[in-house]
Amino acid sequence: MAGMGYSSAGGDGVTRRHFLSGVIVVGAAAGLAGVTDGALTRSAALAATAPSGPPTTTLPLPTTTAPEQLWLTWGANPATDVTVSWLAPGTVAQPAPTLAYSRFPITPANPGRLIVMPEPQPLDVTGQYRRASSVSFTDGLNSQTTYVYHVQLRDLEPGTRYYYQVSDGASTPATAGASFETAPAGRAKFRFSSYGDLATPSWDLNASGNIWHESCDNAYFAVSAVESPGDGNGAPLFHLLNGDLCYANLDVMNAPGVWRDFGVNVSRSARNRPWMPALGNHETEFGTCDHAGRPGSAAGGIAAQGAAGNYWNGPYGYGHYLSRFLLPDNDVTNYDGNRLRGNFYSFQVGTVLFVSLDADDVIYQDGAAAYVNSAANAAPETTTSGAQIPNGITTYNREYTGDLKIVAADNSLVPDFSTGTPNLQTIWLERTLREARGDDGIDMIVVFMHQCAMSTSLPGNGSDLGIRQAWLPLFDKYEVDLVLSGHEHDYERTYPVRGYDPGALGTVVAPNPDQTAGAKVDTRRPHVATTSSVPVGSLQGWDTELGTVFLVLGGGGTNGPSNVYGKDTSDGLPQAKVITERNAVTGSEAAGFHKNAADSIEDAPWSAAINAGDAYGYAIFDVDPGRRRGETTITMQYFAIPAVSNEAGSAHDGTTTLPTTPFETFVFGRGLSGEHGHEEAPLVTTTA
Repeated sequence: MAGMGYSSAGGDGVTRRHFLSGVIVVGAAAGLAGVTDGALTRSAALAATAPSGPPTTTLPLPTTTAPEQLWLTWGANPATDVTVSWLAPGTVAQPAPTLAYSRFPITPANPGRLIVMPEPQPLDVTGQYRRASSVSFTDGLNSQTTYVYHVQLRDLEPGTRYYYQVSDGASTPATAGASFETAPAGRAKFRFSSYGDLATPSWDLNASGNIWHESCDNAYFAVSAVESPGDGNGAPLFHLLNGDLCYANLDVMNAPGVWRDFGVNVSRSARNRPWMPALGNHETEFGTCDHAGRPGSAAGGIAAQGAAGNYWNGPYGYGHYLSRFLLPDNDVTNYDGNRLRGNFYSFQVGTVLFVSLDADDVIYQDGAAAYVNSAANAAPETTTSGAQIPNGITTYNREYTGDLKIVAADNSLVPDFSTGTPNLQTIWLERTLREARGDDGIDMIVVFMHQCAMSTSLPGNGSDLGIRQAWLPLFDKYEVDLVLSGHEHDYERTYPVRGYDPGALGTVVAPNPDQTAGAKVDTRRPHVATTSSVPVGSLQGWDTELGTVFLVLGGGGTNGPSNVYGKDTSDGLPQAKVITERNAVTGSEAAGFHKNAADSIEDAPWSAAINAGDAYGYAIFDVDPGRRRGETTITMQYFAIPAVSNEAGSAHDGTTTLPTTPFETFVFGRGLSGEHGHEEAPLVTTTA
């Protein structure tokens, strides 16, 4: 990215009221002890009355420059590489931003090693990021430009705490900072957490004082839970955020403002430990670019771009996401010239490989940014920049990294080399999994993504056949241990599954125009490898060498619970909706448009556990590597979080006490059943 230089010189959970009273520290000599995300103050957040709903016009962003929204991510090697990111509050770039870091607290006596940031450059994913980079991104629908700063810290010491402080470099500097711990090297115990579908708090806990689409105060308490898990055994080393981060694409007039409120809230945790996101459907946004992210050039100016097909907000609609998060590099360049860094990636901590996937690339569901209005002659969605999105438009990123083709013998999807543009993400995934299974230092593989291969949620989205066809054969072949997702705003756990049941067909119940109601359809239903857990000390365990366990962890905080689960009315057994082809959008501008939902249903013997009582919650995972290769276990505790009282009202004035007793606790490990060896030594587990 041109103009991005680098220079250096030697050198417990938060309560609501404490969070609201935070202030920014002004002065270059300020130490870390008092530094907080200062954009949110009591007067800013607590309006006299609650807003009636999301704003319908574009609201101005701040013109101050005090750093906020601090966010850590892992670099290429979590034991030695951590990326520090932060933002200016609004539409004014920081005058002379810097970052200082040290193994000791930053003080006047210990100023740390200083990194001076370059001038901001517009988001450009065709080039390499330098060690320090300043990125601007202009939202296509309201023309607001925001500024993000990234520093890739490398060659750090494993398992070591570092302190950092960022400054805006103003004449009276404003600073913010925290500390973090690098990952341990080699075989070591560690803890991580996970959920998806976070959204933003409501008006009373937002920096802006606004309520947005999907706002819910549970989004505040979910962040608090990461910093202070219910078991009392301390915060995790890092967090996995399984897509649908803030739902900014629903607030077409104010996407940058939604992202800001999200960033301020999450920074209460992400400033202290890496938060590793996956792309979800709601990270896809409308704008005025072509699919590759180049400004639309159709005749007629901004207003004409949507109708001409230039309705993407940066590359693939991911402009805000790709500018905000600098994630591990996958070294993959797309056919359009865009580097795909951060769209999907992997990293290793201890004996576990983590793989983040963008399921938008393989799913059939058409449900990202959409303007589908059933009213006749509905006017285009028109925003403050003059952009117009005509009725009937939806963004659809399936196969954006290349083509897939059906293998009839097993109803799978594989990269289609015959077109000259085979699916790059799936090729990368197979190579990554193959190398992991050949690596003596990796015992277990955890995949996290947004959409679901298996879900019995009744009001939710359903299971997507595209994931089952393209990626489950690879999960089977390379024996992935856990798959974590969001998308459904609830909790669900499967039995270990391996392969599929060819004769177990689903039934079309909501046909697309090319389908017939009542027809049978091959849903590639995953095969249950075992329904029997095994004792592991005082806990129960699942042998992931027999099959992969899928966990739906989509109860971060969004204001749309979906924890009502499907059952076959004839026998009371679990039943799931399945999306077997793209959701059809039918109609016309004159008559209005309609978008189909999931088209089919199947029996779901793979469903092992649900939580019909609480939609919200988070999972804590404790990794124990044992004493030698193959002995790694992962103990999961899932904590349900009660919904905030009065969440349906505009006040959102309820409070939540985070529970201390998990809803479920299980051990996952390879060979726990004793059917496949691993008898060299007694199994070592974590029972915290």
